[in-house]
Amino acid sequence: MIRQETYCIKAEIITPIHIGDGSELEPLEYVIKDRFYKVNLEEWLSTLSPEKYNEFKEFTGKDYSSRTILTRLRKFVRDNIDVEKFVEWSADISKAVKKRYDDRFESPENQLPMSPFIRTSGRVYLPGSSIKGAIRTAYLNMLKRMQGSLKEKKRTDLVEGELLKALTQDRRGKTIFAIDKDPFRALKIKDAFLPENSAFFAEIINFHKKDNRITPTKIQILSEVTYGKLLEKSISFEIEITIDRRILSQRGSGIDKSHNNTMKIENILKACDLFYRDALKEERDRLLNGITGAEQIRNVYQDILNFAKNGYLLRLGFGSGLISMTISKDLRKEKNYGKSKHFVNGYCPLGFVKLSLK
Repeated sequence: MIRQETYCIKAEIITPIHIGDGSELEPLEYVIKDRFYKVNLEEWLSTLSPEKYNEFKEFTGKDYSSRTILTRLRKFVRDNIDVEKFVEWSADISKAVKKRYDDRFESPENQLPMSPFIRTSGRVYLPGSSIKGAIRTAYLNMLKRMQGSLKEKKRTDLVEGELLKALTQDRRGKTIFAIDKDPFRALKIKDAFLPENSAFFAEIINFHKKDNRITPTKIQILSEVTYGKLLEKSISFEIEITIDRRILSQRGSGIDKSHNNTMKIENILKACDLFYRDALKEERDRLLNGITGAEQIRNVYQDILNFAKNGYLLRLGFGSGLISMTISKDLRKEKNYGKSKHFVNGYCPLGFVKLSLK
């Protein structure tokens, strides 16, 4: 009996993905010239000549919280640091981000925080946990379709437990989700590293639907996102998925035996495609139905569907939205979802990936 099944899934990014590292880079942590440079400020300061170091200290010895002082410090760093020597990593930037940086560089009220992509050793990657989470949502949606309506509305963990047949009783007789009965213990997904120069800093603009129009709000985010098929260049990578049959079929594991038949790579990919296609269509229709204009955004949604025709659709990362993160309409609690959306460069939704079984 095969104990483990390992598959290399070809993935191609259709629209930009952003998975942040949880930080926001402040103005003294980076410099923008021809590219975005994440600089090592401490190392650079340790190499300054006495004259330059004293000049730096003059700034910091004043009221550091003053916006004017911060702006002068930012200029001092930009004009003096050797970005090639004291760089931790660098990335491309869009023309819009470069223009905003240059236009507002000396404006004290604009600190221009930047949200970087998650990295290790300076290399951008998609965490296996993020990919697994997106697959889990689609798999649960598939089970929901197979099992029909749930008995009653419950907390998210209890809904998952019912669908996965992974509920148990604690010592007090309270129903809880049993981690040891979770079939996703058998699904292992490695971090997926992206090729060099796969990401760049872009404007993410939020649009709000009101009075049969969609208009940009004041929420404009500067984040590092991947390129994509529908945005400048295609980025391909591999996702390694392992299904451990030993865990699924082991006696006494507590995992319901039905998952040994259901959790197959073809079923997983089909579940993803069905769920994320439906999510895309619902998102598009909720935002754009009854709207005049917005043809570019409407066309991009259709382009995503067209490009993924011969593969399986998946969605990852920031900007996916409630529709792409909730397994079923009847389980959503929020009432206003679908009325606003983030778009890269003002027209490109985030996070869509095409999968193909090699």
